[in-house]
Amino acid sequence: MVLVLCGIALISALLVGLINDLTADTIKQTEEHNKSVAKLEVLPSFEGEPTFEVKDCVIGDFTVAVTKVLSGDAVVGYAVEAPSITKSGYADRITLMVGFVESATGTIISGVKVLSQKETPGLGANMTKEGNSLERSILGLDPATMVFKVKKDDKSGTFDSLTGSTISSRAYANAVETAYAGYLWAKGALPSKTNAVSGATKRRYEAEVKVAIEEVEVVAESSNCEEQEAQKGEVSNE
Repeated sequence: MVLVLCGIALISALLVGLINDLTADTIKQTEEHNKSVAKLEVLPSFEGEPTFEVKDCVIGDFTVAVTKVLSGDAVVGYAVEAPSITKSGYADRITLMVGFVESATGTIISGVKVLSQKETPGLGANMTKEGNSLERSILGLDPATMVFKVKKDDKSGTFDSLTGSTISSRAYANAVETAYAGYLWAKGALPSKTNAVSGATKRRYEAEVKVAIEEVEVVAESSNCEEQEAQKGEVSNE
């Protein structure tokens, strides 16, 4: 009986591995095709064949792919593939494709497409449905004026959360913020890709840098007198 069970397990493992090898390329091609389609879905329709100019913005351990979509010499908009960096969903991080379109009056979010998520069906997974509350609350808005929080956490927040799915909604908001950071970096509005951190708007970014510098200066001035207390655990590095 033991030999039979071991044999079945071995054969099953080999079959799974074989199927994975046979389908890996197909899965990868399908994913790339879906991303290409999503880039056009989050931007306004246009005539002619699109061309893509892709830049990768590295934020921490994550890569944000910024695609400039053109029709001839005209810029249609920017499609940004971004994960939720500081906020994980209920099951895992989510990844969005977010469209940004520029006009004489500013930049607006033209569309959002969920590329990957593992949220609960009927709850967080509703973020994949067209016209969901998260998507409705930000389409057509200038991201520079947005607060990347759900209203349940902060009344000034821009995002209307999904019913019963606050954690998933927070991750969605963070992924949109990450996408905006990537867009700003691609436009040269952030100093460097390594500095394109969670504070997506230039205003917030500059404020965070100022606070960080002030904190470093305070620590440097007081390091000698606080060293013994820190060793006792009475002073937090946070």
